[in-house]
Amino acid sequence: MAHKVTMQDIANELGITKVSVSKALNDQPGVSGMLRKQVRETAESMGYVLNRTMTDGQKMHFAFVVPKRFFLETDNFYNIIYYYLNKICMNAGHQLTCIVLNTKEEENNIFPEAIMLDDVNGFFLGGEIADGYLDMLSKTNLPLVAIDFYKTFLDVDYILTDNYYLGYYAAEYLIKRGHKEIGFVGNISQTTSIYDRYFGYLKAMHYYGLPVADNWVISNNDIRTGVYTLGVELPEKLPTAFVCHCDMAAYFLMNSLNKLGKEIPEDVSLISFDNTELSRTMAPQLTSFDIDRKEIAKISFQTMVKLLRGEKRKNRHYISAALVERDSVNPIEN
Repeated sequence: MAHKVTMQDIANELGITKVSVSKALNDQPGVSGMLRKQVRETAESMGYVLNRTMTDGQKMHFAFVVPKRFFLETDNFYNIIYYYLNKICMNAGHQLTCIVLNTKEEENNIFPEAIMLDDVNGFFLGGEIADGYLDMLSKTNLPLVAIDFYKTFLDVDYILTDNYYLGYYAAEYLIKRGHKEIGFVGNISQTTSIYDRYFGYLKAMHYYGLPVADNWVISNNDIRTGVYTLGVELPEKLPTAFVCHCDMAAYFLMNSLNKLGKEIPEDVSLISFDNTELSRTMAPQLTSFDIDRKEIAKISFQTMVKLLRGEKRKNRHYISAALVERDSVNPIEN
């Protein structure tokens, strides 16, 4: 079987770095016109094939990149998206490699050793990846599909839910059940989805003329590691309800409240997002917005295929969500 020529082979032949080869082949700045011409001529003479478009029946290799803080064993939102995405890729005859970035790799723009850049046809990006790392990936000129976050500087396709609307909906749901003192759980610096849910919550509170105390907005997880804690400082005067940015945040808040002798939903009501397995195993079961992870995987794959076939990009694709009502919200009689 003939050896597949790689960027590293070209770099070895010319005595330059693989990064320089990549820049030359992908029309990126940082190399001279003379070197760009030399690299392309050498690549052509060695039989290097730079795949940028997809033809019928062609087998592709994709990478699913997600920071470790979003891929915890205790939270199965992105795990389930990867499961469905991998299943779709396998059924279509393609390969999907999962790359879980640790903090050092993400903060220092270290490309995973498990992936050879010239063997990848496109990247699925899960969670909220650091700006510098996203910028590095964008310079590969490979198709990028971002899942559950967006960045204004990155002109790629995004698979999203309308988190601003859902944040408003969650707060309004509580308000219409008599709650006037409502807090929010989530660090808005962590992700754009939390940010949008928070401002949707604020809009509802403002629209209905309800105040928001500073100490009603809390965070119970570490922004760098994603690990949740029971040691969060709760306000002395608790609101009657909380909008929680995800099921795991709601679960840890519930346990923190239980330690104070507070019961859910008799003393404090909770509403959340994601409708993960945890929302059904909690006691009481959690009212949560169901975000269809199977549909996210399906649309993400379809979008990637369209990009590889050179079809026009849509940029933003919104996935619908539905509220699943369970036992964690108690109406208040006014």
